[in-house]
Amino acid sequence: MKNGLFQIFTKAYSGIRREMWLLAVAMLINRSGSMVLLFMSVYLTKEKHFSIEQAGIILSLFGVGSLVGAFVGGKLVDRFGFYPILIWSLVLSGCMIIALSFVANFYLIGTLTFLVTSTGDAFRPANSASISAYSDAEHYAQSIALNRLAMNIGFTIGPMLGGFLAHYSYTFLFWADGITCILAACFIYLFLPYRTLDKKTTGAKTENLSPYLDKQYLFFLLLTCIYAMSFFQLLTTLPLYYKNVYLLSERNIGWLMALNGIGVAVIEMFLIYYIKNRWHHFQLIGWGVLLLIAAFVSLVLTKSIWILVLNIVLLTFSEMLAMPFMSTHSLQRAQNRNTGDYMALYSMSWSIALILAPLLGSQIIAWQGYQALWLSIAGCGVLTWFGFKVLAKQE
Repeated sequence: MKNGLFQIFTKAYSGIRREMWLLAVAMLINRSGSMVLLFMSVYLTKEKHFSIEQAGIILSLFGVGSLVGAFVGGKLVDRFGFYPILIWSLVLSGCMIIALSFVANFYLIGTLTFLVTSTGDAFRPANSASISAYSDAEHYAQSIALNRLAMNIGFTIGPMLGGFLAHYSYTFLFWADGITCILAACFIYLFLPYRTLDKKTTGAKTENLSPYLDKQYLFFLLLTCIYAMSFFQLLTTLPLYYKNVYLLSERNIGWLMALNGIGVAVIEMFLIYYIKNRWHHFQLIGWGVLLLIAAFVSLVLTKSIWILVLNIVLLTFSEMLAMPFMSTHSLQRAQNRNTGDYMALYSMSWSIALILAPLLGSQIIAWQGYQALWLSIAGCGVLTWFGFKVLAKQE
């Protein structure tokens, strides 16, 4: 058994260049401090005494900033290269996060929230370009997997550390998040060798078909956005639910949410290695959607701390089944087409979901309560599952 596990890891990560390991370390440093968004809903309602509706508006600005940052970041990468954007995105985002700890006015908090992700998410296209530059085509998939593993290990550390810091002072939380962003930028500057994208990396496109004319792909993105909007309740309204209904401390909220990162970091590589060639990707996405539905229905059935654990476990397996294969489908759909436009639109669908998730979630909570939100998400999940069944028949 041990030899089998060792062989899986060997096959999964062998041949990855040293630069990719360094980039993964930088990602780990950055994500280990990713804690402000996780506790922002609690911070806004508990510390700043905003209403749930006001908190929802501010949280939606994370998504607006993400949308703008991804778009502008792509343009900046094309003009200046990925390397300076990697560094300056982290530095500026870190400064914005620290500045956020000093303001109390609703509009200033909203403005800085927008700036946090508009600067921080410029990192995303730069990171994608850097993977292309630092890894060869043969090991591109493994490099992405390593990058994702680093992110999820960091996401495991972040909530636990954030819960501990928030228990004592939210100021510590903001400073820790901001400083880790800046430290990640320093690590890249000191250890990651400067490189530019070779023209061969992007390659000439055999077709210039716009994804905006690909009706099947647009339908896929709509379904993906609905799924993402439902999943993002984990980052927006679920922490409020833990705090207001279960009266959990920030420390316990951090431990509970860390289960997601732990599960993905420990299990995902084994799971993907086992299932990737056994079923069609729409089947796997469909199972992920069903687990999402079960996760939120479970919250309605009874009130227990073990239901919260079950909810996190189901959401974690939903993520591992759905998200990697959503990305895979986008890459396959973009093959021999306008790849950059296809992947940009895919990223924007997730940013739109991050805008809508807190905005709609907080409004439903204020209007009808948490139970209505969980049932609404389950209902959207059913429609999404049927949508992916339709796409599967068209393949």
